[in-house]
Amino acid sequence: MYLCGMKNSLPILLWSVFIGIINAQPAPIRPISLSDCLRLSLDNSAQVRKAQLDRQGIEKRLQEGRSAALPQINAGVNMDYLPVLPTQLIPGELFGMADNTYLPVQFGRSWQLTGSISVQQQLYNESARRMAPAANISRNIYDLLQTRSEEDVIYSTATVFYQTLQTEQLLRALNANLDKLDALQRMAQLQLANGYAIPTDVKRIQVAHTNLETQRQNLYTAISGLRQTLQFLCGVSYDEAFDPVDDMAAPAADSARWQNLVLAAETTTEYRLLLHQVELNHIQLNSLKAENVPNFSAYASAYTQTFRPDANFFDIDRRWYGAVALGLKMQIPIFDGFRRLHKSDFLAIEGQKLAEDRRQLNSAKELEFRQAREQLQSALRGLRTQTDNVGLAREISDKLMLQYKEGVVSLTDLLNAQTALSEAETNYWQQVFSYKLAVLKMLKTTGKLNELK
Repeated sequence: MYLCGMKNSLPILLWSVFIGIINAQPAPIRPISLSDCLRLSLDNSAQVRKAQLDRQGIEKRLQEGRSAALPQINAGVNMDYLPVLPTQLIPGELFGMADNTYLPVQFGRSWQLTGSISVQQQLYNESARRMAPAANISRNIYDLLQTRSEEDVIYSTATVFYQTLQTEQLLRALNANLDKLDALQRMAQLQLANGYAIPTDVKRIQVAHTNLETQRQNLYTAISGLRQTLQFLCGVSYDEAFDPVDDMAAPAADSARWQNLVLAAETTTEYRLLLHQVELNHIQLNSLKAENVPNFSAYASAYTQTFRPDANFFDIDRRWYGAVALGLKMQIPIFDGFRRLHKSDFLAIEGQKLAEDRRQLNSAKELEFRQAREQLQSALRGLRTQTDNVGLAREISDKLMLQYKEGVVSLTDLLNAQTALSEAETNYWQQVFSYKLAVLKMLKTTGKLNELK
């Protein structure tokens, strides 16, 4: 009976173990390219979403402004109680009294109920007519603000992406050096056991190994922080394995494309945005001047009124009295306390500020482009130099390793060569990141960051 129970439970136990092993396996690492990162970051960015909402909001604001040109219809109900009725004077001659005499009389009832409805339609408003072109300009401004937000997100995401790749490449180079040092340490211990080495050599290798281990831990921490930053920008769960990938075998293979970039300031987002702001300022100034022109509107109103000695307005036997009025209204601005004058001066000052911004932007764009181009050329030169330097340092290290095995060179020379190789590889990947960053600055300056998508 006991054996039968064991036979029945054994498959269940094995299945449970199998499920546990499956669940314990780590999730597959998700490789992600720069274009994927940019797409995810643009979809996830709160800055871009807010810019899109601002674009939707300006449409509502424009619709709100257009509503002033539609008929304005209002209705109202007034209930009045007059404890003391107003007194009117009636000429006494009507009642046979002496000339120049007046008879005080109180008209009306203490309770009055009035219902009214009015319609007003604007016919001509020169200020609003001149302001009409501002609608399309406002749309263009918010479109450009959205584009600028997208460019900011692309630049920041690409910077973190390349910095992550650089740090990972540094880690790979350091791991390769650690492997060489481990092999060297095993060799030194074997030589020590056979009497061909001294304990100091083994200890020196251990010190070098510990230093590289410390650097590796720092790189692990830096990579973890950069990946988490990239996951935050892309809206990816922190629990999801995330591995940025790119072709780093020839990082400067596309250098000719970026070196041929030229600056056309008038095509950049900042310049176009500034031009639209200048145009909007001119429209606002012209619209303000048109406020001196008379405005015309038509109106119609109707009301009905009843009078009661008490608050009983639901008595249907009592009579209601109505009236209707139609007409045209012209509003002539005469004096507004110098409001238009002060506002005109303010808009003129804003126009001068925009002119200064435009002048400064041209100079700033030229400076930014020159610095980015010089940084790109410097990074390319440094990259070529460090490529040769890494090859030379690796050749020296490998040759000294063979000579150390043969007992020709000392351990000091070999450790110095490996340290020089590690420094050369670090400088190489720093130059790679400098090159990528220079490319990003060139694209940002010339307004072509969208080419990375």
